[in-house]
Amino acid sequence: MDTQRTFKYTFVDTESIWHPELVAANRTIHPDCQHTRVGSRVITAAAIFDVDITSEGTVSFGALKSWSQFSNRSDRAVTKALFDNLTERHERVVVTWGGVPVDQQVLTLTAMECGLVLPPQFREPVFGNRQRMHLDLSLAMRAGGKTWHHLSEVAYRVGVPLTLLRDKARFFQTRTPADWHVLQGHCELDTVITAIVMVAWRIAQGAPGLRFEPAVIGMIGAFLRQRPAHPLAAELKAFSAELEHWIAEDREAA
Repeated sequence: MDTQRTFKYTFVDTESIWHPELVAANRTIHPDCQHTRVGSRVITAAAIFDVDITSEGTVSFGALKSWSQFSNRSDRAVTKALFDNLTERHERVVVTWGGVPVDQQVLTLTAMECGLVLPPQFREPVFGNRQRMHLDLSLAMRAGGKTWHHLSEVAYRVGVPLTLLRDKARFFQTRTPADWHVLQGHCELDTVITAIVMVAWRIAQGAPGLRFEPAVIGMIGAFLRQRPAHPLAAELKAFSAELEHWIAEDREAA
């Protein structure tokens, strides 16, 4: 009997900015508050990337999709497009990095403000015994402790080169179409980096048959087939070539 199971993941990332009107209103309501709050952020871009991992360690890759206020015209439209696509993927587990304290909060506020229905993965499991289909990988790594890791520092520890990480904390201007292209590409890349970290985490958790280098090479190839003009395409190709070199060296050593 075939007992192979496939774990279906959809990696999600969003970008958001402080909305001046919301920031000003919050300071009026809470004049003693000395910092801006997540509730004052609005969505500017979102991206998803489908990755399947079998119980035997085989990895396959599906659609990469993204949206921005430049192409979709409003934060509501970006959020609705994301929600519609996640609802279509209701059987898949959403994976984010820092999604519980940030992305999900901003998305939920947008849904409440705009009259949208959250996709199943982001709804509270109020009825029955349904489990939440959202894995916040940073929260899972925290494991009840106090330490929160940045995605970039974890990615670097597992081998992602600095060329793909150095702009992770950068604020992206969005004055021109080219600026929006860079921002959207940044959001798309974060889904891939989260997926790379997920592979390393699954291996550390004892996932049988899963190998880091082949999985990441396949992931980069799938990503670039869908985004050949990505702003960091050359850097991704270089990373893939480096991984292929490591595999070749291991074979020679064996």
